[in-house]
Amino acid sequence: MSAKRISFPVLIVCLIFLALFTGGVTSASTTRDSGPWWKTTPEPEVPSSYYRSILYSEIGPRLREIETTSNRVRVEVIGQSAGGRNLFLAIVSAPEAFGRLGQYQAIRQTMLKDPEKAQEMIDRFGDFKVPVFINASIHGNEYPGVDAAIRLIEKLAYEDNEEVRQILENVILLVNVVQNPDGRVMGRRTNANGFDLNRDFITQSQPETRATVRVLTEWNPMVVLDLHGFVDPMLIEPCTPPHNPNYEYDLYIKWALDLARAMEAELFAQTGFKAQIPFRDFPEGWDDWPPIFAPMYAMYHGAYGHTLETPYRDERGVAAHFAAVWGALKFVAAHRQEMVRDQIEIFRRGFLAMPQVAIPDEILAQTPYNQYNELTTIEFPAAYVIPADASLQANPHEAARLVDFLIANDVQVAQTAEPFSLDGTSYPKGTYIVWMDQPKRGLANTILWSGWDISTRPGLTMYDISGWSHPLLWGVSRAIMTDRIPVRTYPINRADPVQGFREGGAAKAYAYLPTSNAAIRATNDLLSRGVTVYRAHQPFVDSNRAFGTGTFVIPAIPALANELANQYGLRVYALSRMPRDLIPLRLPKIAVAADEGVRFVLKELGFLYTEVTAGDLNAGILTGGNFDVFINSTISYGALNVQGQSSLTAFIAGGGDYIGIGRTGVPFAISAKLLSGTYRMSTARDNGVVQVIYNPQDPISAQYPVLSHGFVYGPVWFTALEPGVEVSARLSEGAFFVSGFWRSWETSGAAGQPIVVHRSAGAAEITLMGLNPTFRAHPAHTFRLLANAIYTGLR
Repeated sequence: MSAKRISFPVLIVCLIFLALFTGGVTSASTTRDSGPWWKTTPEPEVPSSYYRSILYSEIGPRLREIETTSNRVRVEVIGQSAGGRNLFLAIVSAPEAFGRLGQYQAIRQTMLKDPEKAQEMIDRFGDFKVPVFINASIHGNEYPGVDAAIRLIEKLAYEDNEEVRQILENVILLVNVVQNPDGRVMGRRTNANGFDLNRDFITQSQPETRATVRVLTEWNPMVVLDLHGFVDPMLIEPCTPPHNPNYEYDLYIKWALDLARAMEAELFAQTGFKAQIPFRDFPEGWDDWPPIFAPMYAMYHGAYGHTLETPYRDERGVAAHFAAVWGALKFVAAHRQEMVRDQIEIFRRGFLAMPQVAIPDEILAQTPYNQYNELTTIEFPAAYVIPADASLQANPHEAARLVDFLIANDVQVAQTAEPFSLDGTSYPKGTYIVWMDQPKRGLANTILWSGWDISTRPGLTMYDISGWSHPLLWGVSRAIMTDRIPVRTYPINRADPVQGFREGGAAKAYAYLPTSNAAIRATNDLLSRGVTVYRAHQPFVDSNRAFGTGTFVIPAIPALANELANQYGLRVYALSRMPRDLIPLRLPKIAVAADEGVRFVLKELGFLYTEVTAGDLNAGILTGGNFDVFINSTISYGALNVQGQSSLTAFIAGGGDYIGIGRTGVPFAISAKLLSGTYRMSTARDNGVVQVIYNPQDPISAQYPVLSHGFVYGPVWFTALEPGVEVSARLSEGAFFVSGFWRSWETSGAAGQPIVVHRSAGAAEITLMGLNPTFRAHPAHTFRLLANAIYTGLR
């Protein structure tokens, strides 16, 4: 049988008490400013135009003043934003909460031995506090959240009345004072990298998100309130259907609905403003299906999570946020014992592999709208198996990253202490296993499952993405253990580093394969240092070994080969001769008009680029040898004037390459006659995981598995192509749609159709992609399609 990483009683201690009174989150090491965190260098800022919003540069000094004049507040720096600005966590509670642990020792010992008794003791134990997490203005230009958070901190820091005392005696308040400093300074929704942070929680590509995740995993707050704007009347979650089955939704909605009503009542009492609660008041369109939003992600850590959308952009918006949060704190102070029991029950169900429970009828009766209760429960597998061995793992680099991602998100991962077999496959010792009888099984499953296709559910309109799967979209081989089998395992706290290899013996050159993002980063690193790197445009054979299209070749310099093996974990092969017909690579000059996913991935892979606009194209920026390739997903051909069209024509005629992505980049190319063909598009919001057939001998899809996956968002597919166009990837025949929401996929005619194509136009290379290879920096498996398209144009 498997060994547990931690016993359930120990977990309860950590979740309910120990985390509440120990030190907080470790600060990151680099900031824009040297010296004390409260000394922020002023910079130009874009404040609210509706009221005198606090500037970011004023927040640090303001928090320091509060901290030094009130013994109820402690401030920590939990990290830095993408732009290097500090992220502040204010911890607010009664003074004794910051150091008193002794009286909880007896409770902790009981929890170690008997979790059922621990629940009974919680009912009797009167003097404990529960954490409530406030996330302020994750969208930078939704200013009132930050101002309301500071007003809340000051009230609890200085005032002394019955309501304040009740809150301080029962709650430890954790305030992420300004979740998005970059956006606040620049007056925009996104951070400095252009990311909507409230879509990043299942990817965690951004430092602000990772800092928040660390707080959530360390504190496991009982309530999470995320302060947004602007919806009138004020919107207070819980959400409309569909509700993701990986939650314990019956336990969540039992308290979330009453908590929302308490916020609604306090809002009206303080301001006279009305509120709307999507679960109660909307039929659909504001769902909590994906784990990309801060409150929904927090629900997997046992939180009662709510988004709050203030109705006004001025001081009234600040007052509305303050009132709603105050109502929540009063409710929590009055009901913390019952609420924490059900938070513990979420973890207990997972630990004991108990079945889920659908939303009870008495709650369904409180809304006139269908909640699609059949979607709220799921049968969990016994375990997920993630091979580490290269012979069983399509991408060892992403497999190790996935294991580390799981662990960073507080999911328990084990390795096998012995070989075992599952469904006819033999797995060696050291294989990773994620047992699903663990407290946070819902989070484990939402990361590791393939997802559900909910396209055919009548009456549903989805707010955002509906399909995701880390194994499928990161290219990781994983198996599902439906029923538990006996295999000894031990818990781990990190993945084993991927072991590279340099083949010994005499070498005329060295080769490594383009089968990981690490190989792309290594290649660009070598190129940036002036090292000669070649790419095979066709397969070749060396010493009876076949090397596929896209293989990288470097000179016979053992030190370089060792670097690739040791630093990047690559397998480097000694060649008996330098292959013929190789293409020398260089770092190209790239013009980009694309979303944050493209830009971020290019940077992560080591490509240099320049952002361009339609105005730049109309001014002729592509001509004159400024660029080698133009990547486009945002500029329509209609935005070009005559000069812009002429400069594009000259750019292509001079050997410049074009990579067009999605429902803007593909039509641009067809309209510009860069490639002749016909295409179809679904609606803009259709999205999900699709099964894709790749051509591993094609230079764009070089050495991809033949049958694999990709992600679509507003998918585009090709219905007819001119002679000479090569197909790199096509949707699978039949049931190609794995998970998500694409209403008409079965009758769309997309099955079996090309979705990535390219052709040579003289010295130019034209590549069009109907899937989204870099969507929000998540589908790591398809990042290489973009890199390969760039390299292919260099021939």
